[in-house]
Amino acid sequence: MTKIDKVLELHDFGGLAKPWFAVTIIGVSNQLQILDPEQDTPIYVLTVPDSHDGGIGALVWDRVRKCIFLTSSNKIHTWSATTPERVMEYASIPEASSLYGVQLDSLGNVWVGAYPTGAVYGISSAHKIITSTGKLAPDTDYARRLVIDDEDHIWVGTGSLNPRIFVFPSNTPQEVQEIKLPKPQANGFISTLSVLGDRLVVSVSGISEQLVLNTITRSWEEPIHRVWSGRIASSAKRVGLQTVFYTISNGVLYETDTRTWNEKKLGAVPSNSIMSITVEPRRVLLLQAVPDGLSLMYINAQSMTRLQTKRIFLESGEFKIQSLMGHSDGNIYIGGYMGDGIASVNPDSGARWMSPPGQNVINQIEGMIEYDPSSLYIGSYGYADIVSVDSNRLDSNQGYFRLERLERKYGQSRPFGWAANSKNVFFGTVPDYGRSGGVLGMISPSRNDIDWVLDGGGEGFIRAHSIIGLSADETHVYGTTSVRNGYGIPDTKGPAKIFKLEITSKRLVWVSSPIADTGALYAPNLIAGWLVVADIEGIIIIDPVDGSLVRKHRLSPTNNSQRRAGWASADIAIASDGKIVHSAADTTTVVDFLTGTKSMIGNRESEAKFGYRLASLPTGRVFGVLNDTSLVELDLTPRPNV
Repeated sequence: MTKIDKVLELHDFGGLAKPWFAVTIIGVSNQLQILDPEQDTPIYVLTVPDSHDGGIGALVWDRVRKCIFLTSSNKIHTWSATTPERVMEYASIPEASSLYGVQLDSLGNVWVGAYPTGAVYGISSAHKIITSTGKLAPDTDYARRLVIDDEDHIWVGTGSLNPRIFVFPSNTPQEVQEIKLPKPQANGFISTLSVLGDRLVVSVSGISEQLVLNTITRSWEEPIHRVWSGRIASSAKRVGLQTVFYTISNGVLYETDTRTWNEKKLGAVPSNSIMSITVEPRRVLLLQAVPDGLSLMYINAQSMTRLQTKRIFLESGEFKIQSLMGHSDGNIYIGGYMGDGIASVNPDSGARWMSPPGQNVINQIEGMIEYDPSSLYIGSYGYADIVSVDSNRLDSNQGYFRLERLERKYGQSRPFGWAANSKNVFFGTVPDYGRSGGVLGMISPSRNDIDWVLDGGGEGFIRAHSIIGLSADETHVYGTTSVRNGYGIPDTKGPAKIFKLEITSKRLVWVSSPIADTGALYAPNLIAGWLVVADIEGIIIIDPVDGSLVRKHRLSPTNNSQRRAGWASADIAIASDGKIVHSAADTTTVVDFLTGTKSMIGNRESEAKFGYRLASLPTGRVFGVLNDTSLVELDLTPRPNV
């Protein structure tokens, strides 16, 4: 699978007429690929060691030293043209977990933003001495977007609470000035920053137009209402007597003068999946993501003549498995971390399938469920998209339909919880960045529409709790919660909850907190008249009549108190012959209720590392994740140690 993340022009490297490019793809392998536009395949393909599960966060080209600086997790790496076969670690920020927006100032110093410190860090080019702004503001955990202007001022965009702009001179990072947005937002992110002449163009989640800041007067000007495709602009280049940049809107290429901001409509171009707009002598290059690679389109910007189109095929990478679902057709369906679309594997034949690249509604899948053999429902991350899939039209783009984007009305982000009965499908969600309180909703498959969404008056169906697990019978929905909120704000205080809702009246029958020392309870299942729930330590038996604790079975050596509350950190799969499988904290265990025994499949000392996601087929076969990227079938028969 190949999902392109970023494209970077390597100025003054390769041919002068056609400089080389660096491309990053999502995943845990082959994340950096170096392209010669004259070739059909990459010249160099590199895997970043110990990378973030999603790959490379940001990258920048140092045209003097002929090297790329790139970030992944809390490390900065380099790729050098002098040693092109490897990526080497350059520096790390131990107190950060993610680094963003890597940039270079005029002296070659490296600058990055960080989460969760909400600070910007500079690494000197001479001795790798690290300086920091410190936390930019008390409510800022993310310093996510960075650009540097011609005066070596560093501009920073933040989130997830109260997104705004900060600026400071690169030689005095303690002199930070805060610039509030003209339309303040309670939460969200500065999604893009572009320095174009003496203007800073800003895109903000929740604001449709692009905001324009005069970098000299530090005042806001008239916004740009013509939305740029992908919020992408070329860099500013001298063309004749003008300095101009290029953008695309609604399939039309525009040229804009950075002095007057007068724009010229040039002509029709492709607009879907444009990754980069590059200005070259006497032409503009559009780089478009296509299945398995990139399409390079060279255009004469004055005559709008298409000079050349070139296809480059990229090396595919591996995704970390994010979600699993067993289906009645005998396949296991898979969603990839930071991926898009859905894939399947047949465990008997090995046959593999992927959704068509043009479906355009499924991003990272947090959860999914089969309603009947002809329909399944998917919860997609980013905007909490609820997606309906026609199983009879899996290979057609028309088989995929977004029912609703819950982010718009309810401020949600991740639909983790799913359940179904004979008439309806139910979903539960985690809120967006900077928010607390998930929602509970019901879908009517007969109408393929959402009947209702309960959000507790904006405070969450269960106040300030995320809804992460669901189970349903014909009259009631049972759910489990997590005190973990959207990224960027603290967890809600107190233990996780379990609830029972009467479907017809939408009335809560009971809410309980049976386990005092855990902030999250996962994967509820109705089994033999009991509600079986997972936590990090094992499985919990709940009386569905009143929500009381019946019994707890300890399976994992890890204590609940040792792990922060999560959204999907434990799972249960129902096998055959009275067995269930529990997986959490690197420990996977089979429990046989008929014999009263348990058997461990893997633990943290094992060479093989099992993930927390499980799936079972109707036949009772159970599948899990091995070493993040491999789907495996679990042998549930106890065997003596060898």
